[in-house]
Amino acid sequence: MSKFEFIMMFVSVVVAFAMAELLMGWGKIIRARHRVSHPWLLAGWSVWLLIIITYHYLGFWEYQAYNFTKVAPMVLFLAAPIMMVLLTFVLTPELRFYQKMDLEAHYLQTKNWFFCMVIIFLVLSRASDPLLPDFADTWERRSLGTVLVTFSVIWLLFTKNRSVHYGLLLFNLAYLILVSSIVPVTGLTAF
Repeated sequence: MSKFEFIMMFVSVVVAFAMAELLMGWGKIIRARHRVSHPWLLAGWSVWLLIIITYHYLGFWEYQAYNFTKVAPMVLFLAAPIMMVLLTFVLTPELRFYQKMDLEAHYLQTKNWFFCMVIIFLVLSRASDPLLPDFADTWERRSLGTVLVTFSVIWLLFTKNRSVHYGLLLFNLAYLILVSSIVPVTGLTAF
């Protein structure tokens, strides 16, 4: 077993925690569908997060070119997947038995936590790119989408306008689906 395969086993477990938490949250909401209302913002961002988790996981493949021999690059490599797990905890509501919940109100209450953590996640994802051998040649292309998504998320931090939230959700989903459909995965979030 190579070092990369060994490290990827550990990373896979962390990414699986994030995906499991997100899917369990969906299951709880589906079971409580008669007690929840206004699910669309939360559902949209959770789909966005699922695509990001998948995209991020596929991006790890490029890092097989790096020889992991020190702890610091390994921690840097693991920081973004750990942040993904925390993102799913923030986004997924805690539904109690027989409690009615407005999911849009939950989203608006947790949006600042969520979007601050999205920005941290994007920064952490980009932080490990200098480990890649072609970083000097590709850093501009790798950063373009991250900058675009970061600016839209910063805007969402400072507004409670529902139309802006729905509009930027649709923009981010459409952008991510388009890019992930036509651009090969390079790095952890090189959209």
